[in-house]
Amino acid sequence: MKQIIFILLIAPTSMFSQCVFGDCENGGGTYIWEDGTVNDGSWKNGELDGVAVEISYSENGDFLGIYEGGFIEGVMSGWGTATYYDEDGYQTGTYVGNFLENDFNGWGIWIWTDGTFEKGIYIDGELVKETE
Repeated sequence: MKQIIFILLIAPTSMFSQCVFGDCENGGGTYIWEDGTVNDGSWKNGELDGVAVEISYSENGDFLGIYEGGFIEGVMSGWGTATYYDEDGYQTGTYVGNFLENDFNGWGIWIWTDGTFEKGIYIDGELVKETE
């Protein structure tokens, strides 16, 4: 009886990080990671590649944000939209634009929660040239 209880207690944690729908190797599928982060979209060689959605959580289980857009070999690259939240669960802002290597790179617009915005050319997440 003790073995059955032990297996039931560890099974949810050991089986949590897995492909829960479709083909997460080469195709379309949904993968849930141990921290609760969800990846849904196109997979190639076990990595997101193409259009996908990532819903991110911290190691503590706090909701961090959502990204919808392009991935290349598991890295946010291409056109996308990302909405970020702070550790208290409040939205900090939304970025719409070009991504390269998981960061804002190229033309984009950052929209603050109060409705103000900054648009222009970003390099490595920093606005370097504002445009109208």
